[in-house]
Amino acid sequence: MSPDSDPRPSNHDSKPGSTDADCLVVFEAIAPEQEPDSMVEASFSEDIQVISGADVVFTPMESGSEWSTLAKDVLTPAAVEHLGRVLREQSPLPELVTQQLSQHLISIYQDKVAAVVQRQGLDAIDTSLPHFKLGNGRKTGTEKNSAGNTRTLELVFDHDKIKSYLRSSLAKFFDETGIWDEFSKAVGANVTIWIIEELEASIGTPALQSLPTEELHRTIHQSIQHLYSSSFRDRIDLLSDIYSQDITQSIVGSFGLPSCTLEDMEKLLGLRHRIASRAASHLDFPNVTVLPTSIPIASSIRAQLRPDLWTEDANRVAVFQYRSKSNPQNYIEHYITNPGDIALLPWEAAEQIINKFGFDTVKLQLIFAARAMEEEEPWKTTFTLRATDIIKLLGWDRNHSTNLPDKRNAIATTAYALSCLLVKSVWIEGYGRRKVDASTPIGRMWDVLIEPHGQFDWVTGKIEKPDEVYITVSPGLWTKNFLNRAGSKAKQALHQFGYLAKDILRIDPYHNELALRLAIQLTLDARIRVRNRNPYDYQV
Repeated sequence: MSPDSDPRPSNHDSKPGSTDADCLVVFEAIAPEQEPDSMVEASFSEDIQVISGADVVFTPMESGSEWSTLAKDVLTPAAVEHLGRVLREQSPLPELVTQQLSQHLISIYQDKVAAVVQRQGLDAIDTSLPHFKLGNGRKTGTEKNSAGNTRTLELVFDHDKIKSYLRSSLAKFFDETGIWDEFSKAVGANVTIWIIEELEASIGTPALQSLPTEELHRTIHQSIQHLYSSSFRDRIDLLSDIYSQDITQSIVGSFGLPSCTLEDMEKLLGLRHRIASRAASHLDFPNVTVLPTSIPIASSIRAQLRPDLWTEDANRVAVFQYRSKSNPQNYIEHYITNPGDIALLPWEAAEQIINKFGFDTVKLQLIFAARAMEEEEPWKTTFTLRATDIIKLLGWDRNHSTNLPDKRNAIATTAYALSCLLVKSVWIEGYGRRKVDASTPIGRMWDVLIEPHGQFDWVTGKIEKPDEVYITVSPGLWTKNFLNRAGSKAKQALHQFGYLAKDILRIDPYHNELALRLAIQLTLDARIRVRNRNPYDYQV
């Protein structure tokens, strides 16, 4: 397939007139480099898949020599291991693959950005990422917004940084998929045949055939020992160039690029690194902090600690219900959903999420709730937390048996479980003019975006050892009815809260489960007791 038949839109096709009415996409030009034909069309899979070394086939260069059997005898495990060390230090293979991947992925990413802008407009792009540059200016022949200006979006890549990120990913990928071993065998087979052919040309076929096997083996081993100081260097580099195209094509094919989102592409290229202006909130709670203790908080904590109280309704949907003892017409229901569009999960699927609930999700919800309490209108705001800060707040930093990246992954898993919890309230308090309707349709308790940052593992398709995990939280609509200071004063909503002792978050449930259960119960119970005519104090 020739480059002219490439079905992907080229950069120069992204003209101002093809974008939406108020924005223009301007792409930074990439240095023109010849891209091999094998890179123009790749066999894409539907999903990111695991690649094994067997997916990249290395074969010796074609030779009619009868000495191919000898090559197998010469390439002992020790010889292959030595050859592998030499190639790791000297071969341009990783750099060639890095260069080709960088070009290809950036080109695909540019096309995807242009497509998103054309379909959804500039607001669909996360322009806070450092490689996006926004501008305003007048462009001749372009469509302008109501102010007469054209918004421009420029992509400015730090190519050295991208290549460095890809190079690091490749280093691990080459090791885990056995590419170095396979490449060493292929190079060794070719070098063996080259040596034999040179000997044959030098001393003649009869003399070569009469050469003792041990001497022939010794000659070949000596040449392999000084591989890159021999006359074979250029030919080995040529092999590296040929195989780099095969490796790149196999890697690209495994990514399933047509179905990748912009966020997926940004992870592959290492572009989703936060900048200082988007720093996460610091979790610097006082020893005793204000905490929402409204009915949705209390019922959701009970739902997390009592999986046995979940039931399957008539529609086979998993549901947890809390009904008011003083007014049975008031109730809270919890359901389970998946990320994305809200859809109630049936019992079999929901049970897998319910089983992830426990003291860790309860503690993390208390942190979310205490942080939401700092916002004047939490249902309109979002906040971002670092997993590392949460680890310290929970006291996990004192556990040295688990490394920090694994702890961050555990926080991400816990946050994911919380994001699947839904709430619905039918709740009316008071009577007559003092009546407050706090009913809320089905929605998430917490809308959570989990962003791991670190080296992308091409074998597993994930960031296995994150340098940080950012958790962006949007409190659910329930906070408008149960955590609304202004609404409470206007008798239109409730504002129910208590106090959380920070030390509660550090209680180890494995050694002090009863103490933790009691502390959580007393924290939530404070909201109920404070309305009593004869309140009494709790000390934790």
